[in-house]
Parts: sequence; C-alpha cells; structure tokens
Amino acid sequence: MNFRSQNDFTKVSYKRRGKAKKQPLAIVKDCSVFNVDSNIRRINEAKTELQSTDFFQSVSALLKEGRISELMVPRYQLALLLCLKALFNVEVLVTDPMFNNNDLSLLKHFEIGWLERNIEGKFKVDTLETYLFYLPHCPKQLMNNLLWCNWGLRLSKCIIIGNSINKVVEDNSKRVLKKSAKYINNISPNVLELGIVNSFTYFDVFNDTSIHCFPIDKLNLLTNEFWDDCEEPEYSDSDMEIIRNSLNKLEF
Repeated sequence: MNFRSQNDFTKVSYKRRGKAKKQPLAIVKDCSVFNVDSNIRRINEAKTELQSTDFFQSVSALLKEGRISELMVPRYQLALLLCLKALFNVEVLVTDPMFNNNDLSLLKHFEIGWLERNIEGKFKVDTLETYLFYLPHCPKQLMNNLLWCNWGLRLSKCIIIGNSINKVVEDNSKRVLKKSAKYINNISPNVLELGIVNSFTYFDVFNDTSIHCFPIDKLNLLTNEFWDDCEEPEYSDSDMEIIRNSLNKLEF
C-alpha cells in the first residue's frame, strides 16, 4: 500500500497513427553564438506565462497536498486497514517499496509492521493460518504474483480485498491476461467474489473493490494438470506496473 497513491494523478498516453518513415541521417552544425542573457530572458518569459495558466495551478495544487498525511485516497485506505485491524484484533504487516521515513513513522505510530524487502506480492502463506490480503487499487501483476506464490490448495487460506477479479478479466483482452494476469484469469471461475457496495462519500477511494475467497470444495475439483501449470510469472518492461525487486528471482 503506497500512501502516495497513483490514483491521485492522471496517466496520459498517446497512440501513434501509423509507422513513422525513416528519415535520412543529417548532421547539422550549429554555428550560432549562444547568448546567455537572451536565453535567461526567454526562460523567465516562459516561466511567467506558465504561472498564469490553469495547468500550473492544477499541478501546484496536487503537489502542495503531496504529503502522505494529506492525500485523501491512501489516507482513507489506511483508515479502513486500521478498522480491520481493530475488528479482528490481529497483527498487520505491510509492504511498499515507495515507503519513506515519514510513511514508516505513521506505521509505527499505528503499530503496523512492514517488510523492508520488496517481494513483489510473492508472499507464501502458512497453511495453518488464514491470511487477509489488503490490496486496494493494486496493479494486476501484484495480485497475479500473490496467486502464483500460493497456487494450489494453499489459496483456500487466502482472503483478498482488492480490485475485482471478474472486472480484471472482463476489462482486458486474452492477450493481456495471458501476458500479465495468467493466474488471475485461470482462477477466476473458482473464486467466490463478494462485490462491495461502494456507498462511501469519496467514490474513487474504494471503487471496483471486492472481497475474494477461494472455497476449498471448488479447489478440490480442479485437476493436477490445472495446478501443475505454475511457472513463475515474467513481465516485460513495457508491461510493468509494479516496482521490481533488484533480484530477478525471489527465494522462499
């Protein structure tokens, strides 16, 4: 869980229309004299022009509220985690490679532990315990890694609060699912998904969130061939939505 949630920003992408034609290589030598004063003047003019735009006002407003305690979405997501912690009277362990000292001081205050190592969601559960995973608005690769790491009857010990698995399957093509969410796609017919009615004042905080369980009676019906297809997920850099560990493989 990252207190500086990406949901507070807008991702902009552009699609190319057609393949660009190759251009002949040209080497141009700039013989003009660099005028320092002229360039400083032009930069200052650009600065003055930019400061008066709505664009700059929007950017500055976001950054002024960039402190972790001020971001609305992660603040309420943390608040729900604290409510669940109190409800079940359990220990809580969190992980996020973007945590800074301010984040950790908040976690310490609320008696929440954290993993210093980035495990990319690859957390293997103990079959003697039931684990609740809280993954609000997490990238699909993170949930995919979690499912892979517990692939088999071990999944019956997992309860996941996170993005709707059904919606992930519905909203992505077969190619994307095979590439980035294989285990989400494969297990989806055998998930008991309980959609959360999002009546919260701030809709974006918990939209598309569901509780997912993996009933042991359903898992027992699956064949050995189904479970044997369990190679560790690999993602291309262009498809990556999570922060990678410096190591290519993790040991368990």
